[in-house]
Amino acid sequence: MLTGLVTDVGRKLAERWAAALVLPGLVFTAVAATALTLGQRHWADLGLLRERLRELTAGGPGAGSTRTAVLLLGVLAASFTAALLAEALAGPYERVLQGSWPRPLHPLARRLTERRRRAWDSHDAACVAALHTGTAAEREAERNAVALVRPECPTWTGDRLRAPATRIRLHYRIELADAWPRLWLLLPDTTRLPLAESRQRLDEAMRLGGWAVLYVLLGAVWWPAAVAGAGAGLVAWRRGRERAEEYAELVESAVDVHLPELFERFDEEAHPVRASLGRTVTERFRKGAGARRR
Repeated sequence: MLTGLVTDVGRKLAERWAAALVLPGLVFTAVAATALTLGQRHWADLGLLRERLRELTAGGPGAGSTRTAVLLLGVLAASFTAALLAEALAGPYERVLQGSWPRPLHPLARRLTERRRRAWDSHDAACVAALHTGTAAEREAERNAVALVRPECPTWTGDRLRAPATRIRLHYRIELADAWPRLWLLLPDTTRLPLAESRQRLDEAMRLGGWAVLYVLLGAVWWPAAVAGAGAGLVAWRRGRERAEEYAELVESAVDVHLPELFERFDEEAHPVRASLGRTVTERFRKGAGARRR
């Protein structure tokens, strides 16, 4: 039984690895080979492409087979290298999507953040005014479309991913960064699995952004690659927003549902959850390091 389980897990991991890395890498390698063969001048010359392909596989029976085998190995190596590059670019792409921009763009980030903050403040004031008119729900929806909490980032995605920590701090008086590792150990598999899958989908969206960057760079050699990269970047941006919304909602929901269990581990009288306990438990998690963090 154990052997069968290990085999099944190994097969699933191999399938996921192939879908996430190998297949996109093969496609990118094929596009890159086409780009290097045609260039900008002959960007749509299919005849030239077929001629170069015949040249690569030409020769006698033995020579042709050897050349084909070497070519296949080269394609696999190039595909794997491209996949590693896309994986490496996923992290910077995610930071850009979250509004963590390089220093030369800090003035632009501040201006965008202030613009989003003014829009949020305006909608929030409208929410307060609408309490007496019966349209508060509509005004709240407009405010939440900007951000669930007062913006601190130049992008919607950045504020959406930081919203759970802010909302949890305001409601429970507990720091999510300190509580989450302990809470994760208490979560049942029925909660962990959706969280892990949601985070994986977010990572896949960020990886698509990495592929988009590679295709745009390849556009310097063959312009259709840049068009494909722009399309992939648009899809990655849209998908990243959706996945960030899903993941942030699941994280906050997990805290809402299971935080009493965490409090009970540190205070047997903590059920139901008391907001006043949050600060005490947070300080216990920090073990006296709170002053250094501030």
